[in-house]
Amino acid sequence: MRVVAGKYKGKNLIAPKGEAVRPTTTRIKETLFNILQLDVPSARVLDLFAGSGALGIECLSRGAEHVTFVDKSKDSISVINYNLSTLGGDFDVINSDFMAVLNGAVYSSRKYDLIFLDPPYASNMGELALDFILKNDLLTEYGKVVFEHGSEKTYTLTDSRYKQRTKKMGTITAEFISRKRVALMAGSFDPFTKGHEAVLDEALTRFDEVVVACLINPDKKYTFTDEQRLALVKSVCEYKKGARAIFSTKYAVEVASEVGANMLVRGVRNDNDSAYENDMAEYNKAHGFETLFVALDDYQDISSTAVREKLAQGDFRDVPAVTVPLLQSEEFAARLK
Repeated sequence: MRVVAGKYKGKNLIAPKGEAVRPTTTRIKETLFNILQLDVPSARVLDLFAGSGALGIECLSRGAEHVTFVDKSKDSISVINYNLSTLGGDFDVINSDFMAVLNGAVYSSRKYDLIFLDPPYASNMGELALDFILKNDLLTEYGKVVFEHGSEKTYTLTDSRYKQRTKKMGTITAEFISRKRVALMAGSFDPFTKGHEAVLDEALTRFDEVVVACLINPDKKYTFTDEQRLALVKSVCEYKKGARAIFSTKYAVEVASEVGANMLVRGVRNDNDSAYENDMAEYNKAHGFETLFVALDDYQDISSTAVREKLAQGDFRDVPAVTVPLLQSEEFAARLK
């Protein structure tokens, strides 16, 4: 068993004796760190069932900022200390039960960029630890948990705030768990235009999920009913993976909190838009949410107002909006005259 890459590449490591400890092989480490290579530099790492310390040492070799090694076995702690004895870097070695360390992280508000769970396969300690980590938000915003288990069993993530990637490697399977990136795109959408769709498409390239929320501005008089506005947005979202439409009477920041959004997304057409949107972004930031602006260079002349004016002329076929059957139907003719 050796270090695969980085400052200590090629260094041999020893493993604790006995069948209770099953060290991660060099081949498995290569596979894991090919996936994690961009996550390790400057990371704060928790190697929770450390065994030989091989995973945490690989992180130190690849530029992790700090690694905490944890194991309940005194024999394992001795091996970890031996393997670390000729290495540099910032690290702690803790002889403790895993749950005590996790409770300590909650108490001290400590979060990690990378957490390794490689418990005895016959136990349910990995599942217990993972459930606790996710429930208590012990990961940083872009943090990951790597949970190794035997390939004879499966693990299904139930926390909708997170996403799961499964990598099977012969008799060993690794689950990569990270926080789902969710954005909120909020507006009146009276109606939803091609400009709005362009913002949605850009957001979907950056986030796992984009929630498009039809809201109510009490200072506006709407052309379309709440139900019609939502139906228009739904007719677009249903064809885009990761997009979903909702209706709410609450403020955007309240909705963002409810849906677990990491960021708000807004489209900007011109300088007038920028001035208004910057003021809104400051308000959102004061309430804990950053705003991503999407420049609408190809849709500067398209607005919901322009769409309504076109529809008011009785033309339901060629309007600067997302083409959907509902918008083209004669149902709106009487309402707009």
